[in-house]
Amino acid sequence: MKKFYFAVTFVILALSAAFLGYGIYLNTTSDSHIETMLASRAVNLSGIRVSYRDLYPELRLDYHVSLRTRYQADAITQIDGMIEEMYVSQGQDVKQGQPLCKIVNYDVPLNISKADADIARAEATYLQSVSTAERNKRLASEDAISTSELETSISQMKASKAELDATKVARKQIDQQVSFQTVTAPLSGAVLVLYQHTGDFINKGAPVLMIADFSRMYFTALLDDERIKNIAPIEGKFSFRPNFDNAMIKAFDTAARSSYNEDTVFDVEISSVWPPLGENAPTRSMACELDNSLGVFEFGMYTDVIIRKETPKRALAVPKTAVYNMDGPKVYVSDANSRLAARGIITGVYDSEHVEVMEGLEEGDVVITSGIEGLDIGVRIVVNMGDDLR
Repeated sequence: MKKFYFAVTFVILALSAAFLGYGIYLNTTSDSHIETMLASRAVNLSGIRVSYRDLYPELRLDYHVSLRTRYQADAITQIDGMIEEMYVSQGQDVKQGQPLCKIVNYDVPLNISKADADIARAEATYLQSVSTAERNKRLASEDAISTSELETSISQMKASKAELDATKVARKQIDQQVSFQTVTAPLSGAVLVLYQHTGDFINKGAPVLMIADFSRMYFTALLDDERIKNIAPIEGKFSFRPNFDNAMIKAFDTAARSSYNEDTVFDVEISSVWPPLGENAPTRSMACELDNSLGVFEFGMYTDVIIRKETPKRALAVPKTAVYNMDGPKVYVSDANSRLAARGIITGVYDSEHVEVMEGLEEGDVVITSGIEGLDIGVRIVVNMGDDLR
């Protein structure tokens, strides 16, 4: 009986040991199989070959840019009176010397009549004095009158001539008052503000309206040194590209302008940078002059402005989406074993989509453009090449 008991116990223990060993074997081989599968699995990423491209360096001003003009002036009246008629309206374009309004001064017609009467009397007096002087000259030659009488008549003739000249000068002054009744534009531009309206009484020296020349606009910007150096040197052709959707309400509402679209290029000249780029400075002030010959821009605020250099730079470049700056500029690449690796680079100028690579990459290298989030360095990868446009 004891022998049977021990035999059964032995069999049970043997079977238990066998099952335990088989379980350990399965567990070990399963983990090894999973590790092998994980090691052989590759993550699909997107990439692109490094190539030479034409870069158009740009400077983005994502804050408010205030445009202004250097040439503006008030049209001033030089006579008292009532505005009988306004010839222009707010926002209208005018040329220098163009009539703007008519002012009526009711004293002017009376002054003209009086001046004409004064001239007529002075002319009559002068003609009479001339006749008297000529007669006295004949009489004096015959010793019929004294020399003093002749000299007196000649003096009277000269005095009457001076009086006649004075009345004519007064008449010209009144004629000038007549011309003053028409106020003209002091410069070419757009009517910004109407200070007066038809029926208003206005005093001499008061402004009637304001005119500004919008053909050239100006603005200044305060920039970090690193940003402005992206478009250095500042010589050459630049374009001004605003986001009209984000433009603030304009200070003045001028008339409808020439048509334009998102592809319209507005030329801008960088007139000065201070301090100069050759001097060390954390920030610099940049002054620009904008060609507004299309009449699109007015006084007002514009945002999301891009100043773009229109002369391209041929450079080895990568998409901005491939560059990371956590510990200095770097890109991610596939190493010789098809595993994810990081590579430090030195960058140069940039445009809206690409950045120049000065060191760290060569033409034909493949950089990862997306999909690395959450991945560790060394993971096996497969790079799917995107459109390699140059």
